[in-house]
Amino acid sequence: MLLAVMKKCLNYIVVLLCICAVSKAVYASPDSDHYYIPPTQFNAALQIMDLGFANIFGLFRSATGSFEFEESTKSITNLRLALDSTSLIANNNNNEHDIMTLIGAAQYPEIRFTALDNVSIAEGKADIKGTLTMHGVSKPVTFSATLNRLGKSPNGGSLWASEGEAVGLSLRGSFKRADFGMTDDPEIPARFGDTITLLLEAQAIKQ
Repeated sequence: MLLAVMKKCLNYIVVLLCICAVSKAVYASPDSDHYYIPPTQFNAALQIMDLGFANIFGLFRSATGSFEFEESTKSITNLRLALDSTSLIANNNNNEHDIMTLIGAAQYPEIRFTALDNVSIAEGKADIKGTLTMHGVSKPVTFSATLNRLGKSPNGGSLWASEGEAVGLSLRGSFKRADFGMTDDPEIPARFGDTITLLLEAQAIKQ
């Protein structure tokens, strides 16, 4: 019985590895390089209107991601981003508590954005269409991307390592919170605006 279970698990792992290999072959160019966004080089924030007066922000202290990048065409493929909802902080305790309640951080601890298709940013800007998973709901969302810089970064390998190749990206994506089931808290009805914007600033390091 144990051997049969182990064999079944092994077969499952092999199938998964094959799927990953096929997926990479389909979406990624053989000329592309893998880039990783370390949490120390990923600034991720959430913006939402507060009572119609002004936007307030929540900053995610923990976020990471990766993608494939082909320098000759300035193309991005297999973009995968992950934000830790529970790491959000705000400028005061009330804002922090209310934003975390709105996004359901305790129940849904991760926000994900995945865009597998190849997108060229050769002109410096492009729209990246993908799937955003937030508050337990997955919906298509488009992020506007700006390619800031390609070049050597002093954060190439680690904080104190010698310079390495890096790609600097800015991403902006807005969506209706109702589309993701984020409703008003009965104790503070109509506090927040209808639209949430994610502001992402990443310095990705070539692996």
